[in-house]
This record gives sequence, structure tokens and C-alpha cells, in this order.
Amino acid sequence: MRRVTALLVVLLLGLSMPALAPAQLGPTNIPAPLTTPDDSQRAQTPFEQDTGLSALQIVLIFGSAIGLIAFIAWFIVRDAHSAAPVDERGPSKATAAGAPRAPGEPKNKSAREREREQARKRNKAKAARNQRKRNRSR
Repeated sequence: MRRVTALLVVLLLGLSMPALAPAQLGPTNIPAPLTTPDDSQRAQTPFEQDTGLSALQIVLIFGSAIGLIAFIAWFIVRDAHSAAPVDERGPSKATAAGAPRAPGEPKNKSAREREREQARKRNKAKAARNQRKRNRSR
């Protein structure tokens, strides 16, 4: 939920920045026109009609851009989750949900069992370090 909230905040900030950009330009140095154009001069211009984008086109463009960015973010997060290491400190979702445990695995380990397991891990890591030291090329 936090990721979705953070993503929405980032998107809203990103969309609000272009609206704030013209405020940085300040007043323009273009002088006011000395005379106003007549109606006859306006009729002679070839571009009478507004050829800009309609509101629907703008909504579709921005909507598809936001959708594309959301899809890319979802894909990156999904890939990161699949490559992330499994946390060994707490129970997994499967064991918390009542999935079967390995045979002989106690439900809760006592403090002594946890200490013995930590000592075994330390001894194993120390042996591996010493083995790497012995196998170094000189």
C-alpha cells in the first residue's frame, strides 16, 4: 500500500511541475502593439480555425503515458521482488498460513537451539573463510 501511495504522490508531483514552469519565466519583454488589427486584416489570415488538440486527445495522450509509466514501474517492482533474497529471520508466508513443515522441524525453537544453530553457522562460515585462505594463489 505504501508503494502505491508513493507512486501516486510521485506521479502527481511530476504532473504538477510542467504547470509551474511558466511561472519561472517572468514578464516578457514584448511591447504592447501600437494599433489593433482591423477585421479586414483578420479575415485575410489563412489560419482562422484552431488546429490544436482536442480535450479528448490530450486526455488520451496523458492517460496512455501514465499507464505506460505505471506498467514499467510494476514490471520493475515485480522483477525486483523475484530477485530479492528470502528473509530467513521470520516465518515465511507459507508456514504462517499453516503449510506443512518439514518432518522433525519443531514449531518454536528454544533459546538454546537457536544459540546452537547460530554457533553452527558461525563455525561453518569460519571454516569456509579458512579454506579460501588456504586455496589462495601465491
